[in-house]
Amino acid sequence: MTTPMTSNNAPRPHGQARYRTTAHGLQVVIPTRCPSGRHVLSTDGCRIYETGTILHVTCRSCAGQSIVDHTWSLTTHGRKALSAEFDDQPYHSLLRTAP
Repeated sequence: MTTPMTSNNAPRPHGQARYRTTAHGLQVVIPTRCPSGRHVLSTDGCRIYETGTILHVTCRSCAGQSIVDHTWSLTTHGRKALSAEFDDQPYHSLLRTAP
């Protein structure tokens, strides 16, 4: 799967970030697999950061191997989570398009 590009050459988001409300507050849900489909993501295996209203989840293994599609870009619409959880279920449609 390749990351779509916009006219200003910035990656277009893959979709919306998914959230859950827990007893500890708002939690963002992160896909368990990287966009390339090669690796299972974990707290040690990825880097999670935000730019504006986009949440980026970078697979460190893919980035280290110079694999082009190594980062999920998910829109947050300004929502701020207190924690993150890995779960593929909310991203089933995105993961089906990954190799």
